Amino acid sequence: MTILRRVGLFAVISIFTLGLGLLAVLDGIAMLMATGDYSGNDRTALLGLGALTTAGGLVPIALWVIAGWALFIKRESWSW
Repeated sequence: MTILRRVGLFAVISIFTLGLGLLAVLDGIAMLMATGDYSGNDRTALLGLGALTTAGGLVPIALWVIAGWALFIKRESWSW
C-alpha cells in the first residue's frame, strides 16, 4: 500500500471518527455544564448521561489513534 493510499484512507477514517467523537464529547460536556439548572433526579440523570456521553465520545478518538498507528507506524496492509 503506497503512502498516498494510506494518507487517503486515514483522511476518510479521520472525517468520521473525529467528527463523531468530538460531537459526542462536546455534547457530553454541554450536558455536564447544564446540570446546575436542575435538581434531584433530573440532575442525577443528566450527570450520568453527560458522563457516559463524554466517555463514549472518547472511543472513536481512541480508534482514530489506533488506525493511525496501524497505517503509519506498523505499516499494516488492510486488504479487503
